[in-house]
Amino acid sequence: MVDPALKDALRLLRSVKSQKPSDGDFVEFADWRERIAGALDAVACVLSFEEDRDRARAEAAAAREQAAGVRRRGEIGVSQR
Repeated sequence: MVDPALKDALRLLRSVKSQKPSDGDFVEFADWRERIAGALDAVACVLSFEEDRDRARAEAAAAREQAAGVRRRGEIGVSQR
């Protein structure tokens, strides 16, 4: 049987993934990547194995890094107009 907390965390991750914004708006995309990171952190908190928790946390960190990069590139693009 799957732990109900894990089920809820995975359901949240699936829900957030399904909300991926359409192309074009860098702010919406960066915000979505931040929400993905939060959902991955929630999954990491309830995983049984340390290796899996570490992987989920690393993916969350990468998502946050990507969001920051998208924001930087978007701000650069806006300031060059």
